[in-house]
Amino acid sequence: MTWSEKAWERVSPIYAKILEMPFNAELSNGTLPKEKFIFYLAQDAYYLLAFGRTLSTISSRMQDADLVLAFAGFSTGAIFAERSLHESYFVEFGLDSEVHPRPSTLLYTNYILSEAAYANVEVAVAAVLPCFWIYKAVGDSIFSRQEGDQNPYKRWIDMYAGVEFAIAVEKAITITDQLAALANAETQEKMWLAFEMATRLEWMFWNSAYEEEKWKI
Repeated sequence: MTWSEKAWERVSPIYAKILEMPFNAELSNGTLPKEKFIFYLAQDAYYLLAFGRTLSTISSRMQDADLVLAFAGFSTGAIFAERSLHESYFVEFGLDSEVHPRPSTLLYTNYILSEAAYANVEVAVAAVLPCFWIYKAVGDSIFSRQEGDQNPYKRWIDMYAGVEFAIAVEKAITITDQLAALANAETQEKMWLAFEMATRLEWMFWNSAYEEEKWKI
């Protein structure tokens, strides 16, 4: 069993809870209130900027030229379509381009930026993998439940079923497995813990959007 297969097995209970979340269920059937989707868009735009910086930091720490190029490509190309879609929605909904992060967004972005800068590079890679893999799995699940083309969030859903994103996800999984295969048992365990933590933060991020999370003070 590969590292990624074991990782998915470990987070499968969290993934099941993510699929059951009201945000994703209502996004799937098109009943998600627009204000919750707008909240999500704004926070995700903030997240993506941090995610791009995270991937660039990981790229700069790689020793293998192919991996340097792979993560540089992720930071510029893998999120390009999503950023473009964000911009179109921002125009459509008249959203302010300046976004202030809410608690869960700040927690998640600070976590991945910290791992990218200070953890072993293998652990850093494992920490960003859920943003690829969990998003793709959730997107596929939502897409498979679509009926007709009347869902107001169809453009968003279709993006995660796209071939380009699928290729990026598979590449990220393959690279993580390659790094894990060369790592010792202690590092592999740290990688699993990072993958699990980031998966929990994925749940928190979606939940914060549905709750329209605010700072308490």
